[in-house]
Amino acid sequence: MDQFAEMLVFLAVVEEGSFSAAGRRRGLSPSAVSKLIARLEARLHVRLFERIAGTIRLTQEGERFRAASERVAQAMVDAEDSVNGAVGDIAGIVRIHTALTTAKYLIAPRLPQLLDRHPRLQLEFVLGTERADFIRQGLDVAVHSGRPSELSLIGRPLMFRPWVIAAAPSYLARFGAPQHPDDLRAHRCLNFTIRTQWNSWTFHDADGISTVDIPSYIGANQGELLRTLALQGLGVVRLAHFNIAADLAAGRLVPLLQGFHQRSEDDRFYLLYPSGRSLAPRVRAVVDFLGEQLAEPATP
Repeated sequence: MDQFAEMLVFLAVVEEGSFSAAGRRRGLSPSAVSKLIARLEARLHVRLFERIAGTIRLTQEGERFRAASERVAQAMVDAEDSVNGAVGDIAGIVRIHTALTTAKYLIAPRLPQLLDRHPRLQLEFVLGTERADFIRQGLDVAVHSGRPSELSLIGRPLMFRPWVIAAAPSYLARFGAPQHPDDLRAHRCLNFTIRTQWNSWTFHDADGISTVDIPSYIGANQGELLRTLALQGLGVVRLAHFNIAADLAAGRLVPLLQGFHQRSEDDRFYLLYPSGRSLAPRVRAVVDFLGEQLAEPATP
C-alpha cells in the first residue's frame, strides 16, 4: 500500500473513531488497519493515537498529521474537480446549522454573493445554540464557536467573535455603570441559559485574568432576545460585537468595562463539516465560500 493510501486509511480512522469502522469503510480487517497505523507511526517516529479503555484519541502529533493529511486529500479532490465539473453544475440542498445571531448578522448578508455564484444551490438553515448532531439532523455544514472535539468532523478556524458588555442609557441612568468586573454582581445582568462558558464572563487587568460568575436577572438561550431585553433597559448584557454593532453606533447601547476584555480561543468560530475529500460539490461550494467570507482578517 502506497503512502497516499495509508494516509486515507488514517483519515478514515479519524473520521470513524475506530479501527473496525475504518476497516469496513476501506475494505480492510480491523487487524489490518491496526497494523497499518502501527507501521505509519513507526515510520513517522511518533504516536498518532492514544488508546484508552477501548477508545482512541488523536495525540498532538496526530492532530498535526491529520491537518496536513486533509490538505493533501483535499488537493487531490480539487485536482479532480478542476476537470470534472463546471460551476453551473453545482446544485442541490445544503443544510447549515448555526446560532440565530450568527445566521442573521454574519451569514445572511453574504448569501446574495454565494447564490449569484451558484444559482442552483438551495440552502436550509437549522438554527440552535447547542452543538449540532450531523447524522441525526441530516446536516452538511455548521458554524459554531470553540474547537470541535468530534473525530468525524473537520474544524476549519474562522474569525474571532469579540464580546461586548453593554447596557441601555435608560438602565445606566437608573442604576449607574459598573466600574470593575466585580461590580457586575450587584447589577441586573442578562445572560445565556445554555453553555456554561458563556455564562462566566472573563476579564483581564493588571492582576491577570479573572472570571466572574454572573447572576442572571433574566436568562434566555438566544442572544437576539437578550439584545431586545437590553434595549428595553432591563439589564447589562454580554453579546457578540456583530450582534449589537448597530446599537452601539446609534447609542442605543453603551459599551462598558472596555479596559477589561479578554479574548479566548473559545471565542473563535469554526466551520464544521465531514471529511473534505468526500464532500459533494454543493457542500464544497458552501464550505469554500463561508471559509473565505468568515476568515480571520489578516494582521496588517
